[in-house]
Amino acid sequence: MLTGSFVLLIGSTVSSFGNYLYHLLMGRMLGPADYGVLASLISLAYLFSIPIGTVSLVVVKYVSEMRGKKELSKIVYFYFWLNRKLVIFGLAGFSLLVAMSSLIASFLHFDSIWPLLLMMTYSLAAVFLSVNTAILQGFLRFGWMSILGIVQAVLKVGIAVLLVFIGLKVLGGVSSILITSLVGLILTYFLVNQLLGKKEKKEKVDTWEIFKFALPVFLSTLSFTSLYTSDIILVKHFLSAQEAGFYAALATLGKIVFFASGPIIMVMFPMISERHANNKKYRHLFGLSFILVFIASLGISLIYFFFPELMVDTLYGGEYLSVAPYLILFAIFLSFYSFSYLFVNFFLSIGKTRAVILPVMAALAQAIFIFLFHQNLTQIILVSISVLILLFFALLVYYGYNYEKR
Repeated sequence: MLTGSFVLLIGSTVSSFGNYLYHLLMGRMLGPADYGVLASLISLAYLFSIPIGTVSLVVVKYVSEMRGKKELSKIVYFYFWLNRKLVIFGLAGFSLLVAMSSLIASFLHFDSIWPLLLMMTYSLAAVFLSVNTAILQGFLRFGWMSILGIVQAVLKVGIAVLLVFIGLKVLGGVSSILITSLVGLILTYFLVNQLLGKKEKKEKVDTWEIFKFALPVFLSTLSFTSLYTSDIILVKHFLSAQEAGFYAALATLGKIVFFASGPIIMVMFPMISERHANNKKYRHLFGLSFILVFIASLGISLIYFFFPELMVDTLYGGEYLSVAPYLILFAIFLSFYSFSYLFVNFFLSIGKTRAVILPVMAALAQAIFIFLFHQNLTQIILVSISVLILLFFALLVYYGYNYEKR
């Protein structure tokens, strides 16, 4: 647990630094208004990628279980079977998004539809990239995942700076994301084929069992994606372009809290899933994960509490200093988000899928209350904090109930 978290933390720290450098450079090069457009496009990509997150978690769970049972040939068949299905559903989903593109562009007040179409194309490529990455995660190949993340981050920053510098603006920022995902897809294809190393042969795939697990995973992914993207999209709709850009910068800085704890959760899931499938002890891994997430969240929150102006000025520049007072509030929001995400992933890894009802209710509540209370940034952030605190304590009660029942 510690070794995997450490390896993935190093890789994710470097790649996250690259991703944040991307945001910081785009924020400075594009200015608040255009950066608000780019951030809302990225948030849309998160929403478009909800099925991707679902597929990824399903793959991690079943691959880790089959690997624990030494069923390599079944993993090979499952991998190719799933990709064949995803070609059909992926193209259907992509076509639906393209048909809705004019409506989405109008809702978010985009001047051009082309960046939106490029982001939709990225979402299609990300479907297959996520399957390959999930295979690596299921096999606990955290070193490969780290190297891949670093390569993609470096490419994204370099290509984005070049394209924006030559005048492509938002289109250049989005193009870099698409190009990087295609490179990642090619690299992971070779890694997965080297890992599996066997020809496909017919195996039985329990599609009903997969669907039963995929549905709650989809609801969980939908909920947690909504919880940290719908606020950005609604701010873009309700507030001015300038305020949307400020909020996007604030959200990007706040997400450092979640990205710092993300590797811990990624390591925990396949390890607990494998142990649970083989009737081994696993609860201590969850306890260790909780402690590590707490340390990561607390450390970053304290930095934001004591040095908000320094962080904003250093990373985004003086033009964004007005968001500094909100930084600690956003850190609190993302801290409770991280704890809640940890709990739900733990429940899913051991098959307790009913827990996803709670984040679904939280996501709906957040969207409804932001629709009702969106006069300023303070109202919107306080809505998110309130919803996530309630979600965390609800999950804590659910955990206690199941522990006492056991």
